[in-house]
Amino acid sequence: MSLDSTPGGPLADSYCDVVEADAYHAARGHNDAWAAADTETKERHLKWATSVLDSRCEWLGARADAEQALAWPRRGVVLDGCPLAADAVPRRVKSAVAEFAFRLLGEDWTAGLGPVVDEGVQVGPLKTSKETHRPIPSQVLALLGPLIQGSPSGIRVHTTVRG
Repeated sequence: MSLDSTPGGPLADSYCDVVEADAYHAARGHNDAWAAADTETKERHLKWATSVLDSRCEWLGARADAEQALAWPRRGVVLDGCPLAADAVPRRVKSAVAEFAFRLLGEDWTAGLGPVVDEGVQVGPLKTSKETHRPIPSQVLALLGPLIQGSPSGIRVHTTVRG
């Protein structure tokens, strides 16, 4: 299984390669499961994490090139007053992918998906129930916060309706 983390590449399937993820986890510590995983497993989880982020996040800016496979690199994104390069993936995105991939490694991968939230509405005695599952852990959202479109109530991510 080959992983392609070429920024803006037409076949890219991950924002972070195994070497970058290994460095992230080595600096972070307490990630023995990541260190013990083989390269193929790490690549599979990095691809999975990237796929979930790309399908769920409403990123700032616009794709740098119509032919790129993934949402990053992007144009028109400013972080801490500095415009981000339109030909690179920000370190925050790579770190978020590494963190999310680690959380997806667990035996119960749903543990890393965050809580199920009842976003129902009650009007008088009638109550509707709409459970949504936010599939991005809060630690990952914290890294991505400045790069995702926000609203007054917080970071905007697409949700999946359950039940």
